[in-house]
Amino acid sequence: MRFKSNTAAAWALAATALGVATSVHAIDPQPLNADGPIDFIPTLSISQGYDDNFEENPDGEERSSNITRVAPTFLFQAQERQNRYQFRYAPTAEFYSADSDNDRINHRAALTSRLVFDARNRVNLGLNARRSEQTVSQANRDADQDGDINQRVEATGRYRFGASGAQGQLQLDLAYLANRYRNNLDAGPERRLDEFDRARIGVTYFWRVAPRTQVLVEGRYADFDYQDSDSDRDGESVAAFVGTAWQATAATRGSVRVGRTERSFDAGTRSDEETNTWEAAVTWEPVDRARVRLTTRRTLEEGNEISDELGFIESVEDTVDQSLYRVSWRHQWDDRITSNLSYELRDRDFIGGTNDGENDEITTWTIGVTYGVQRWLDVGVRARIKENDSTRDRSSYDRNSIFLTANVSL
Repeated sequence: MRFKSNTAAAWALAATALGVATSVHAIDPQPLNADGPIDFIPTLSISQGYDDNFEENPDGEERSSNITRVAPTFLFQAQERQNRYQFRYAPTAEFYSADSDNDRINHRAALTSRLVFDARNRVNLGLNARRSEQTVSQANRDADQDGDINQRVEATGRYRFGASGAQGQLQLDLAYLANRYRNNLDAGPERRLDEFDRARIGVTYFWRVAPRTQVLVEGRYADFDYQDSDSDRDGESVAAFVGTAWQATAATRGSVRVGRTERSFDAGTRSDEETNTWEAAVTWEPVDRARVRLTTRRTLEEGNEISDELGFIESVEDTVDQSLYRVSWRHQWDDRITSNLSYELRDRDFIGGTNDGENDEITTWTIGVTYGVQRWLDVGVRARIKENDSTRDRSSYDRNSIFLTANVSL
């Protein structure tokens, strides 16, 4: 790791902060209006740290910076019998000492509800919005641009029929996503080519084969509608799965799905892709204070397009065959100290276009320790080591960061 001297100072400051803490309480956010029909729960997260390659540039072109993040969260929630309603708004402000052009405020908002009509009919609804600005890439600099600003709005709905202990249950999932960009539409990377709408539907049937085990059959369909008339990426995604969901004991639960996914294109100039896919998530809690979670999935992701100096569209890749493997371990050592350790591997195979046959292997290690100072305050330190081993030209990089953190609530 290429941490500089201010990283050592950050570790020393973290040790000091932990050493002076005297209480034995973890953070426990309380509502501002405990007696009202709607709970309002504000919290604040502050982090200060150092990132030695915040733009993820290749070796020899790294840019480092001290970074300050301020992230308040405003949560409104209410409950009526078994029905729950929630609205969460979470902006994040980031400030870079090395380059104020990268200073930004990103926004996330989510409106969700859970409606229980009776023992056999339940509905979950959601509306999620996100506005995120990326750091200034080399392509942005070449075109004299700011970092890409992406806006995504997604509406979701889930209906489940069948009592919790019934032999069979049926689940219907609906979603509609609008992906847009606010800037850099007609120059440089030309993000107008990546704007699309996606409508998705999924149907799952669960069959109980044991008191704590269900087998399942699932089908998914998605329609992609790219907004730019120059794009030829319109098409469909179809997937079919079989699997199981279980809670073997109070300490072990999970689900596994395996199947096939096909991404097809309306345009004959692109090649359809079909592959084996899977999704699995297993949680193991050997003791009350420890939780280990294993997650893996294989998916077909959307590719990218660019245009050359003459305005001709060029496919970077049609699709990306991505496999994800992640394991995390959370342990509460006592009433004050909690640690989090995780490892993640993303294996990305690029299919079609100029990147056809190329591969990225992105590994990320994260470790953090949190100390409960008061019921309303905890402090900690978090470090991350990220590496991309890529066969693409000038795409391999190393990135390391360390942050001091503080979480405050009422």
